[in-house]
Amino acid sequence: TGNQDLTTVVLDDVFADAPGATFVSGDTNNDDILDTDEIWTYSAVYTVTQGDINAGSDLVNVAGVTTDQTARQTDDATSEVDQQPSLTIVKDLTNTDDQVVDTAGETIEYTITVDNTGNQDLTTVVLDDDFADALPTYVSGDTNTDDILDTDETWIYSAVYTVTQEDINAGTDLTTVAGVTTDQTARQTDDATS
Repeated sequence: TGNQDLTTVVLDDVFADAPGATFVSGDTNNDDILDTDEIWTYSAVYTVTQGDINAGSDLVNVAGVTTDQTARQTDDATSEVDQQPSLTIVKDLTNTDDQVVDTAGETIEYTITVDNTGNQDLTTVVLDDDFADALPTYVSGDTNTDDILDTDETWIYSAVYTVTQEDINAGTDLTTVAGVTTDQTARQTDDATS
């Protein structure tokens, strides 16, 4: 924007993917000098990471340029990170013969599936099932064993309830509820009935 041609134009953009900003057009006479009547255009790309989504902070990208004649000048562009944490929980009877129970001491087996359906990894996954004999048991799904329900993971649990004589005497359907919470999501529930 001045009255002097500028030499040794160096553009930096450390936020951009390698190899950084790429010259597109503007050096009309191909002399590698930013002439007073030229505007040089560059392009740059940044690939968003899962870590960026998890952090939730705005992505502020700063580009800078220096020449032999000018001090470094900078400008930035900002992309807002939109976190959308969500999950689903499904509790099912593991065996079809558990649909009907008729004997005290009979056990009902459950399979509980927790699926990360959002764009953010979920931490501190806590599964509860007050009806079960004990806390549900983790079976599989944490593929990298980091105790974080990643966006591409589905965790499987099992639980058992032992039918009591009181259950048989009452004759009421046995509806059991499992729930799950994480640091990023409110409690979600699902139930299964015998």
